Amino acid sequence: MATRRDVLAAVTAGAAALALPSCGTGSTDDSTLTILHKWPEGDHQKYFEMLRTTFEDRHPGVSVEMTAVQDDPYKQRIQVLTAARTLPDIYFLWPGSYGEKFADAGLTVDLTDVMAGQWADSLSSIAVDAYTHEGRNYAVPISMSGKYMVCNTAMLDEHGVAVPETFDELLAVCDALREDGVEAPIAMGNQAMWPGVHYLTSLVGKLVPQDEFTRDLTPSTATYSHPGYVEAFRKLAELSARGFTTSANGISNDSAKAGFLNSSSPFMYSESNQFSTFREKNGAPPEIAENWDFFPFPSIPDGAGDDESLTGAPDGFAVNPDSSKVELAIEFLRMVTSPEMAAAMLEMRDRPSVTVGAEELVDDVQPQLTSALEHLDSIERFNIWLDMEAEPQVAQAWLTAGQAAIAGSRSPELIVQDLKEVSDALR
Repeated sequence: MATRRDVLAAVTAGAAALALPSCGTGSTDDSTLTILHKWPEGDHQKYFEMLRTTFEDRHPGVSVEMTAVQDDPYKQRIQVLTAARTLPDIYFLWPGSYGEKFADAGLTVDLTDVMAGQWADSLSSIAVDAYTHEGRNYAVPISMSGKYMVCNTAMLDEHGVAVPETFDELLAVCDALREDGVEAPIAMGNQAMWPGVHYLTSLVGKLVPQDEFTRDLTPSTATYSHPGYVEAFRKLAELSARGFTTSANGISNDSAKAGFLNSSSPFMYSESNQFSTFREKNGAPPEIAENWDFFPFPSIPDGAGDDESLTGAPDGFAVNPDSSKVELAIEFLRMVTSPEMAAAMLEMRDRPSVTVGAEELVDDVQPQLTSALEHLDSIERFNIWLDMEAEPQVAQAWLTAGQAAIAGSRSPELIVQDLKEVSDALR
């Protein structure tokens, strides 16, 4: 089991030059609850501001101090706070091996007993399971998102192609679209590298047995010997060559999304928490808002993994065990996952809450999002992002490996060998 020192060393690499924020728990003011999250943008910020004022109204004398930084800077911020042991009372935490390191190091309150029964039962079981490690709950999920292929149905009709059900059919559809003049059947921007890893997460989930993948997450037992890894990189390279935007590694995800929104590309691999961007009231062109749908990543029937699994993950919050306000922090998280606030999340952020039935309290839910929620409820296991599941050094290797496969600059066999070498160096 990792020690607190182990996780501090893992998450502080390269962070020494960063300035400390002001949201640490060094303050002796027990009337202030400090919270750190990763959603500073627009409607997200309005939602969290609403949570702040509501909690303060319900707890006279308590003030809530929230700090929000975007996704990538958040990773740096949490490194610094962990190194200085100034974590806020409540902080966002990704699931998978990333979050489990915090739990193993004693950096999260064990919430198992307080969540047991009615609280846990009111939440999506797959989301709760994602934040469960060695039978213990180390964080509270608040929202969740699944990865889906979105499609411009009008473009598909125009070019006479159907929604593909299998991976081979997806390749054939890409070929047909290109022959019909569509330069980029699948909008793809992998400049930040995580979009490529999302594809790899889906492919590995379908091609590698879960027990072998789990074994390979630990460097001391990893072999990367299953042929599904090589096949995953081969399929990603093939999809890139036949379907992706040209030079995808040099294009941002936002630029790729623009290609989908302007009807240059009929497909894009997106998340259910991004479905709101396809609404006309949120800026999508009418021809997109009125003519789009989604489908799960195409089937690979002969794969050795779980063909029914879904790439995705919940978002959740952990409580700092060094906090003097643990009970107050838990009260805040109970409020966030209440039906009232879960419905407000859907209304204000267009994000699916983990609270069961929250969507029934909202009048204006996208039909596509309703369908996605139904699908999410049927899923038994998430494939959590590879760059969150793997050790930090191996996670970086996965990111680089995705770029190599998309560029076609290295063979699948050598890419897997590169991954193994990085993992072996950590034994």
